[in-house]
Amino acid sequence: MEANRHVNETGDEEKREVSSSDSRSDNTNGPHSNAENTSVIDVGDEQKQAREEELFVIDSQCLAKLAQGSSVLIATLLAIPDAVALIPGATSPLGWLLRLIGVWISAAVLWFVGFLGILQCVRLIVRGVCVGPYGIKLWRLAKPIAWDKLEAIAVEPQVVFSKLFSLDTTARKLTIYSKFMSQKKIFKKILVPQPVPSFFFKPEVFDKMVRCIISRKFDLEPDSINGIFAFPRTQPPLKTTYKALRYQQILVTILIAIGLVGLLGRKAAVNYVYNSGNHALAANNFTEAERLYRLATEIDPWFYAPFNNLANVEFRRGEFQQALTHWEKALRLKPDFVEPMVSISYLHLQKGEYSKAKVLINSALLLAPLNSHALVNRADYFLRMGNLKSAMSDATNVITHEEKEKRPKYTAQCILAEALIRSGKTRDGLKKLDAFSKNFNEPEFNRTLWLLVKSEGLLSVGDLQSARRTALEAQRRAGDSRDILIQLARVSVARQNADEAGPYVERLLAFNADDPWANLLQANLFHLRGDDKKAEKTLDRAMQLAHDDAFLYAEAGWLMHSMKQDDRAREATRRSLELEPLMYSSLSLLDSIEHR
Repeated sequence: MEANRHVNETGDEEKREVSSSDSRSDNTNGPHSNAENTSVIDVGDEQKQAREEELFVIDSQCLAKLAQGSSVLIATLLAIPDAVALIPGATSPLGWLLRLIGVWISAAVLWFVGFLGILQCVRLIVRGVCVGPYGIKLWRLAKPIAWDKLEAIAVEPQVVFSKLFSLDTTARKLTIYSKFMSQKKIFKKILVPQPVPSFFFKPEVFDKMVRCIISRKFDLEPDSINGIFAFPRTQPPLKTTYKALRYQQILVTILIAIGLVGLLGRKAAVNYVYNSGNHALAANNFTEAERLYRLATEIDPWFYAPFNNLANVEFRRGEFQQALTHWEKALRLKPDFVEPMVSISYLHLQKGEYSKAKVLINSALLLAPLNSHALVNRADYFLRMGNLKSAMSDATNVITHEEKEKRPKYTAQCILAEALIRSGKTRDGLKKLDAFSKNFNEPEFNRTLWLLVKSEGLLSVGDLQSARRTALEAQRRAGDSRDILIQLARVSVARQNADEAGPYVERLLAFNADDPWANLLQANLFHLRGDDKKAEKTLDRAMQLAHDDAFLYAEAGWLMHSMKQDDRAREATRRSLELEPLMYSSLSLLDSIEHR
């Protein structure tokens, strides 16, 4: 082979010399002849360059077949842990099978679309293999493998790979073995393998590419391209390289097997435990659900869902701080997890931390604009800030939205009723509450909120005894929450009973001394006790902490009016109406001031 290659190269040099001498002799014929000869030489060079450089392009249809075949294997592997995880929630073998088929189809479609997209991007970047006089370029921007560095070529069938990925024809792997760039002795004993799989190319294009490389390097036209093509002097480093690759293949296979067993096995275990916890939670077995969710977090500390459901269990048991910790953990693991955003925002609303709640609610609705729980929380936020029109709009959207879960609808109806009460339509609000009171004993009914809204409606119509009795029933059910204490204190102030209101205000201030409602109610308490100086000072503090709460401005205006500070009362009322023109309490106060 070396002799033939040397002869061919010598012949080429002789031909080039002849071409050069001919062109020099033609140049003596004058300028016109010189121009014509130059043009002929340029065209000849272009044709020779085009003939010597060949591009073997990656085929998009072959990539689609690879993506289709691989999606079957990947979907099957991914469905194995789901097959185990779906067992706890299955009602029958047929139901389990149908759900598993749905999971398999979803995984297959997602993998096919995603993997094919990646392969097409790779095709645009790589383009194909270019074989030219300088050597072989394996992709568009790659450094060419020079012919003098290329030592051997191997083409091997990949039967197992073809079966696993359901390929129509048996795939083959072209491996180009080249020398190391380094001249150190250790690198002379092995070669650098560069694999090129056949499933990127049409079969005829792959055959043509391999034959082109063999022809250029070894000056051969083999009957079959399968096998190893190398010079005798290359055999020692080639054997060493093959031996190293064999060990490498065995090691990689073992690592992949261990990884698959560990990954899929752990995923199957954690999903099974997690779904078992969901089953226990649905049966209201909080103790078992908590145990299973904690076990799931121990098996996989990076799985966000068990932390969220563990927080749900803790919240139902009244362990609010623990619930907040686990919701925040779930949100750290998955920053776009909407459910803990909504849950944490609810806790902030209950604590009167409205700015924090607003950020989380807006983030949740940005990710899920139709999430009913997030919309209910935003309606609650608007109501607490006295923005009645917006609160009624969000509440109505939740009520009219078709959804299986009833709790958001019941909560939205309570919020809508309270907004009607505050906008002066008290009897309409009370009628709305009575209209769905028949669902009072349903598990998803928000009984505490219903009782608080009912108490406010009764307070608005002047039935103070019933208002207090209803608020006390809410306290019996839910304890000393901020909203319950505020309502009890408001009713006691309306009853002109400072001794009754005092303990409620003290507990509110113990929760948060900077709570604007706690300070406003304390100012009312000082006024009832005849200490208007302290009342005014505390009222000023409440106004500073108000954060554009239209309802608080309205209530503060009534206190100022009672303290005979009508100018300040008018100013507070106007500020309230600027924020919410429907605020009936402010409209009534303005009318009372004008007719004093």
